[in-house]
Amino acid sequence: MEKSIIVVGAGIAGLSTGCYARMNGYRSTILEMHDKPGGLCAAWQRKGYTWDISMHMLVGSKGGAFHAMWQELGAIQGTQFVYHDRMALIESGKKSLDLRVDRQSLEAQMLALSPADAGLIREFLDIYCGPGMMGAASLKPAEMTGLFDNLRMMLKIMPLAGKFRRYGALTVKEFAERFQDPFLRNAVRFTIDAPGWPMTGYPLLGLSGFLTASVSGAGVPIGGSYQVIRKVAERYRALGGEVKYRTRVKELIIENDRATGVRLEDGSEQRADLVIWAGDGHTMIFDMLKGRYLNDDVRAMYEKWLPVKPLVHVCIGVARDLSKEPNRVIFEIEKPINIAGEDHKWLCFLHHAFDPTTAPAGKSAVEVWYATKYDYWQELYQDRARYDAEKKRIADATIAELDRRWPGFATQVEVVDVPTPATYYRYTGNWQGSPDGWYITADNMRRRPLRSLPGLANLFMVGQWTAPFTGTVIGALSGRQAIQLLCRQDRKQFVTRIPEQSPAGGNT
Repeated sequence: MEKSIIVVGAGIAGLSTGCYARMNGYRSTILEMHDKPGGLCAAWQRKGYTWDISMHMLVGSKGGAFHAMWQELGAIQGTQFVYHDRMALIESGKKSLDLRVDRQSLEAQMLALSPADAGLIREFLDIYCGPGMMGAASLKPAEMTGLFDNLRMMLKIMPLAGKFRRYGALTVKEFAERFQDPFLRNAVRFTIDAPGWPMTGYPLLGLSGFLTASVSGAGVPIGGSYQVIRKVAERYRALGGEVKYRTRVKELIIENDRATGVRLEDGSEQRADLVIWAGDGHTMIFDMLKGRYLNDDVRAMYEKWLPVKPLVHVCIGVARDLSKEPNRVIFEIEKPINIAGEDHKWLCFLHHAFDPTTAPAGKSAVEVWYATKYDYWQELYQDRARYDAEKKRIADATIAELDRRWPGFATQVEVVDVPTPATYYRYTGNWQGSPDGWYITADNMRRRPLRSLPGLANLFMVGQWTAPFTGTVIGALSGRQAIQLLCRQDRKQFVTRIPEQSPAGGNT
């Protein structure tokens, strides 16, 4: 008889888990509290405009280990991808830096900005534009890697061994502070604006080769998050899996320190041989289980690791064709915009005009992001009048700055929507409203994923709260690896069945 699995959450991690469970002969049911799949892989739609807050790039869309995984999940067959030729345009006053994939162009720009930083510029570009560690990536869980896998990885990363010794635990932010030119300090920091991101480190998590891997090697799917999620959900249904929407899990059923099912909000129970949790980790560990299954390592993750800051998104539909503009512009403004007691002097502007599905012809869907404080917004949400007024103030200030950068912008605005950390929490239940779990640091980047809890059997965990910096790709991978480990436990051969569809879509 097939072993039965309940998967809680139909985000990318839950859907991936369900797909691989079905490929390997397990009965699988996914329980999702909303009426559609996706979780944090989501988009907002208002009056003909779509703002995709998740899938701004898909690592593995072109090739490499992750490409095979996306094929297995049916996510990329027939999907068209756009590959940008730059990461961002950074501007401050009369200074600008176009972060293009072309190293020669980038080096010339940086040297013109600050000849005094010539040595540091070349050192930075040797890493940023140099060989990366994408080739060392593996779809196997670390628990199943053997001597051959380790030798293969060592061969891939040996060319970077000198950099490992040179930079140690140095972060990108710390390296940026070495530049004499203040503008370049900010520009280098913006390449990866995460406080603890290491210059080098475990495969895929350092700066090595980041520009090539994250821009020219990672496409943006036309149709965005919905396109990818829809295809994976269809793949799951085609494999015989079931998703029960509008089904909220209230608690885990634990018997003799074994997970035997879940109890739903309506009081009914769903029983299974195994529960795989693809939802918010903090909710399960501390609210449902009351912290009963903890050790020092698990406690440290939630007490010492820093969650990725939640965001205020100012989403704007504008009757303006921005398709000729850089996809992303980061620019300094004269008067900072204060949000939750913090001044924001740099605006991160993003448009989706390259994707015709996001706006009517000749118009553009635009986003501006602000990292912010979760507690402030959760408290403010209790007073809807103040909450709405604050969102409007931020939106008005943002539009005014965009109008200075693109004269006439303000008069062309047709629709505005402002999701906040309270919105993220309301729709996903994600702890602290975080969009990406924890920041990666030199201390936590080598930690194995938290796949189970000490003392609790028949429970697996997948998704972004199992490891630092777990976005769309690693979220999907965590589901694949969970089933690989389950197959090993059950002494079964892990198999994948690539769906018979049209080949991966073209590039633009």
